[in-house]
Amino acid sequence: MDKSLDKLAVLFADVSGSTRLYEQYGDAVARTDLAACIALLGRTAAGLSGETLKTIGDEIMVAFSEPVKAALCATEMQAALRRVGEQGAFEMGILHIKIGWHYGGVAWRGDDLVGEAPVTAQQIIRLAKADEILTSKQSVDQLPPLFGGLHVIEALPAEAWDGELVIYKMPWEQTGDETQISSKPRLSAVAAEVALTLGYGERKLRIDTRNPSCTIGRGRHAGLQVAGRLTSRQHAEITLRNGRFGIRDESTNGTYIVLADGTRKHLRREEDLLAGRGTIGFGSWPEDDPGGSVSFTCESCEN
Repeated sequence: MDKSLDKLAVLFADVSGSTRLYEQYGDAVARTDLAACIALLGRTAAGLSGETLKTIGDEIMVAFSEPVKAALCATEMQAALRRVGEQGAFEMGILHIKIGWHYGGVAWRGDDLVGEAPVTAQQIIRLAKADEILTSKQSVDQLPPLFGGLHVIEALPAEAWDGELVIYKMPWEQTGDETQISSKPRLSAVAAEVALTLGYGERKLRIDTRNPSCTIGRGRHAGLQVAGRLTSRQHAEITLRNGRFGIRDESTNGTYIVLADGTRKHLRREEDLLAGRGTIGFGSWPEDDPGGSVSFTCESCEN
């Protein structure tokens, strides 16, 4: 983790009812299953550029430089654990976790992360129940507007500052008659139609519910062929899922995103969200290879 950053998203995930599990199944079984669970959570975080800072028995602490990746990780942790549990990965059956995370100020004391973010994330997870994801208003304010379904559940005095800590609950699974687990937050009902337009030279390509994905690369089978100097044959894929546009890098040299506000992101075998407007470089920063860059614009239309 880059220790020069003064703000991070810190996430705690804790296996619920671990004391009872030890009592019910014995030390050997509980230790083995909980270690496998924590390892799964660590791999999930690593896939979204999260760095595991600490594991303590049945709990893991992870840090992210980008709040959106902490949000995606929280939902994916819950969904991944449910999936493997239903597939029989654990002798103790389906395990349940609770998650609390917060985006805020940090400082380093040797290898220990201290400051507002870890203190507040710990305060939040103490309020979480099994299968819940809780976060703060400060975290929610950093997320793209297409993250839907978040709602306030409590406000209480903050431990890390003088003032109020407003806590939100994040959804991660379908409700009602649907039983499919969703690893990403669901789109709020107000946003009925979304589209993303890619521009490369004279060509325009639209991704929407009728054309929900596009592969990008040098290869002739790519949905959008890009002739960049460092572009791979199958470089990346953009997919519309649950009302949001995810971009996944599948290349050797990485995918480079520059948003309209100047924010810059470098993906290497990772996934992130596209929102607003910007430019994507396939193999290098857009300004370094204009022939390998594509513009994008996200639109949202209400019914």
